[in-house]
Amino acid sequence: MLDAGLCQNVLISYGHNALSSDSMLAMLMDFAGDDAVFGHFGATGGYALAARRAMHEFNTGPQTWKHIAVDQRAWANLNPLAVMHGRPMSFDNYLSSKYVVEPLRLPDNCLVNDGGRAVIVTTLERARDLRHRPAVILGLGQHNPSVQVAQSGALTDSTGARKACETALSMAGITRDDVDACEIYDCFTYTVEVTLQDYGFFGPGEGEAWFAGGTIGPGGRMPVNTSGGQLSEAYYMGLTPLSEAAMQIMGRCGDRQLGPATETNEPNIILVSDNGGILQAHSCCVLGRI
Repeated sequence: MLDAGLCQNVLISYGHNALSSDSMLAMLMDFAGDDAVFGHFGATGGYALAARRAMHEFNTGPQTWKHIAVDQRAWANLNPLAVMHGRPMSFDNYLSSKYVVEPLRLPDNCLVNDGGRAVIVTTLERARDLRHRPAVILGLGQHNPSVQVAQSGALTDSTGARKACETALSMAGITRDDVDACEIYDCFTYTVEVTLQDYGFFGPGEGEAWFAGGTIGPGGRMPVNTSGGQLSEAYYMGLTPLSEAAMQIMGRCGDRQLGPATETNEPNIILVSDNGGILQAHSCCVLGRI
């Protein structure tokens, strides 16, 4: 069972507002059900299980995820509104960071923040008369495997990303080779890896080599999460990648703007993802310039 002493140790930091250890235990049981008695609760635990299994099956791990965390932090340092702006990170910084739930370290986890964000959707006819060039929705796709972690027979099965991406690209009438950048839902670094893997940018076990050398960072051949993403800009759920993709298409991103300023391709086509649960639901959107 969950150690009441552990609960008491956690509660110390909450001072006078602390719950009793019994109340904390009751709250965890209500939130996580039977999983709580095994010390398993919260999204990090579920993604950690998937990431650990991927280490076994795909030969991935921290040596792959460090590239994602560090390159997205590099983008955040070009974004003055990012939570992590002015806080660069090296591979050594990443590898020396504390674990939250093994194998996921603190920089593998998305930020926790308050704030707001909005995207306005209108007709293309009306958008043509607005101040900025429109970001046009060219394709949409969705697939929802909806398998709870506790009931899953294999934690490295399809996340739904493959079918969602195929549907979106088909609707847009393009191929993956037409994509200039990706804005990927990045609740964890592993989510970025497995999404791009399921999208077909590389095969199982090829992630480390694909990410190496700054592939997704400023100056990279396939920029990813150019605001810093949920790992280093801010956590606004699916609006973090979607709003950044729209702003990049519009040309409103300042120092981080894709194109000559960041030695990257002009953003004519951007692939956007969102996922829910513990890799149980996935949506894909293709935004483009006209």
